Amino acid sequence: MKQILFLLLAALTACVPPIPSQSPPEKTIIETIAPSIIISNNGLIAKISTDLSLTELDSLTTIAQSPISWGDLIRIIQPELHDSSKAMATDYLTETFSNHLLIRSLVQLEKRNNSTIITYSVDTSAVLPLMRHYLAKMSMDTPIEPLFDRDGLIPDFPQLFPTVPLLLPCKDLNVPRKASRLPNAPRTYRSGIHRGIDFFSNWGTPVMAAADGIIIRSDLHYEEVPADFRIDILKRAARLGRTPSDIFNTVLLGKAVVIDHGFNLFPGYRSITIYAHLSHINPKIKPGYIIKAGDVFAQSGNSGTQPGTMGTREESHLHWELILQDAKGEFYFGQNLPYEKLYPALKSLFNN
Repeated sequence: MKQILFLLLAALTACVPPIPSQSPPEKTIIETIAPSIIISNNGLIAKISTDLSLTELDSLTTIAQSPISWGDLIRIIQPELHDSSKAMATDYLTETFSNHLLIRSLVQLEKRNNSTIITYSVDTSAVLPLMRHYLAKMSMDTPIEPLFDRDGLIPDFPQLFPTVPLLLPCKDLNVPRKASRLPNAPRTYRSGIHRGIDFFSNWGTPVMAAADGIIIRSDLHYEEVPADFRIDILKRAARLGRTPSDIFNTVLLGKAVVIDHGFNLFPGYRSITIYAHLSHINPKIKPGYIIKAGDVFAQSGNSGTQPGTMGTREESHLHWELILQDAKGEFYFGQNLPYEKLYPALKSLFNN
């Protein structure tokens, strides 16, 4: 790089017309140029100032070419996003695209008196349209991955309250604020959308029923799938651009319990709750068992997750879903709601 810039600088110097001969000028003091770099407030542009010998150019170029973050770019093009939504979008873009798109490239070389000015910039003409396209796909304006839909109407969740406040499934764990742990968060590893709440907890944390109901699924004899099988089946399913229901229900939920709460908890809808990634289920919890709100029936874990298939206890958490069903559709609670409405609606469900 330095050799190329020397050649470009030499070419610039050769283009300067010769100075007519004249009497010897008086001695002048040549200003010493201290090598420096200035990065714009938004991080898109970096300017290097150095002398004609390109002192310290290599180290300054390394700084100038370092990629900015997807978070910085999101703040530039969508500053109105909630902080939690920005974090979710940042994770999504980081997983989806290469950081190579965010590297500042050489765009200008100038010779000014005794100094050389070198400008690097992110190619926004390439990266911004790409970002806007994918952020638009995260918009809540259109239905997101309906579970089952025959022209049904998605419930008005902010106006929908249970007849009896629900109990939090893990004691002392409130609804998280991070959008990435709530419904509608993208899950790029499975080409899908998150449908529930992730309550991050220590391995073995007691799990309780959020409301009265009847057990309709209890994976007492669950066996973890091999790690390679889980990776391979997700790769093959990615061709669909979504998460197939069989893979979601039989592989990704891990050891799970499903509770039927009937039609009285949310009038007009049948409601069920799903408790996934469990490490243990009490032996008496079998289909048909009548459970009461607050009954402890299982322990949290990481079954069904990649760390779980590898035999570790990393990423232990309870995945909890509330599903509402009517004659025309089946929807997860909070479906399509933007974060600003989603979090208050979820909080309103619980007695906390």
